[in-house]
Amino acid sequence: MADRPAPRKPTLPARIALLLIERAEVRLGVSLAYVREIAEADLGLLRRYNRIFGFLDPVNHLPADAHAAARLRGTLAADCGSCVEAEINLARRAGLKPATIDAILAGDPSLPAPLPAIIRLSDAVTCDRADDAGARAEILHHYGKRGLIELSFAMNGAALLPGVKRAMGHATACDLETMRKLAGAKA
Repeated sequence: MADRPAPRKPTLPARIALLLIERAEVRLGVSLAYVREIAEADLGLLRRYNRIFGFLDPVNHLPADAHAAARLRGTLAADCGSCVEAEINLARRAGLKPATIDAILAGDPSLPAPLPAIIRLSDAVTCDRADDAGARAEILHHYGKRGLIELSFAMNGAALLPGVKRAMGHATACDLETMRKLAGAKA
């Protein structure tokens, strides 16, 4: 049997990337094993993946609850439990109360306006691949064109990330009741 070459030591850029991934795991409260896999395969692919986050952030034209509602509903549509968990943790870090997060996850129509419209439009776009002109009009009334565009980035970007994980074999099924308990359990 031939001698196997020793594993090569990660380059400085690769070590920095892995450190940043580790920090993101702490911030999000979930494993980013699939991102590590991307980094280990090719740092150029990792840079392309990271551009998605530039697409999602920063949030300049919306309050935290509106942005979180779009991202939570987009992630729910993609059905990835660990992605929803990460979005719950991000919503909490943005200052949303557990009851608000739970209501968004449940699609509660009694939330203050325009959150129900954000939920309806997010669900129409990411779940049903449809439109909800009434919800869009209400969002435009509250946040204008810039806010609507940021919401469209949030809902669709959040739905995209679980697809990357799923294609790489890292997605976990989402149990909505578990996620709702998680939202309230970290009060």
